[in-house]
Amino acid sequence: MKAVYKWWATIVFCAIVVQVGFAGYGAFYTAHTIDNNTPKAITEKGFEDGFGLHAGFGYLVILGGLVLLVIGVIAGIGKWRLGRHGVLALLLVLQLILAWIGFAVPAVGFFHPVNALLVVAVAGSIVHSCWRERPARRTATALA
Repeated sequence: MKAVYKWWATIVFCAIVVQVGFAGYGAFYTAHTIDNNTPKAITEKGFEDGFGLHAGFGYLVILGGLVLLVIGVIAGIGKWRLGRHGVLALLLVLQLILAWIGFAVPAVGFFHPVNALLVVAVAGSIVHSCWRERPARRTATALA
């Protein structure tokens, strides 16, 4: 089960990196759309065309982070790691809340990318510790 945990943590981390890339795509798609339109305006459809991947994939990332927490419990990875998984799960849910509130209160939107940096850092820390861990050594009695 620890192998499943290790690989799922890696998949979640990669999905988070892709999610950040989708945000960049959305921003530059929107800027490109404004530059090529007269008058210089973007419609809601144009905005959704740019950020649709980011918004939709974000739900999958959150689900993946929550599944990672469950896999960690089943794999018995220890309290310290589970604590980091709990922090990651909270940061992912907070990310969604910040996005929702950010549409109504744009100043709150400032915290959405800042929180994304924390999400990347915590997920990276989890994956880093997974791959640094050495498998248990077999003893001579276990081989006999």
